[in-house]
Amino acid sequence: MTLREPDSREVARIEALSTVEGGDPAIDAFLDRCVPGSTWTARIRTAEVAATVLSRAPLGTFSERVCTCVRLRLRRSVPVEPGLRFEIVADDQSGLTAKCLVRPWGDEKKVAE
Repeated sequence: MTLREPDSREVARIEALSTVEGGDPAIDAFLDRCVPGSTWTARIRTAEVAATVLSRAPLGTFSERVCTCVRLRLRRSVPVEPGLRFEIVADDQSGLTAKCLVRPWGDEKKVAE
């Protein structure tokens, strides 16, 4: 059995699964604020990078209150791989945060940017 290295890439756009810890008020506030064009700080490993939400969509039949898919544009490229966990933090005084997981690369389905 051979161990494969993670498929790490330096990217400026990330598709991630996001969840919010806390009760209904925190979830509602996150969903209200996490809209296309909103800005956040992505904490990826030791980097803090400005991020803009490009899109948000439910994951299949799951409620967005449980898990939502967020596409982010980062101000600068950072190395990530599918499965990497990171956090996004609202860049205002709200204190909103979400835990995120980098989705697998979708090389076979290039999405028009």
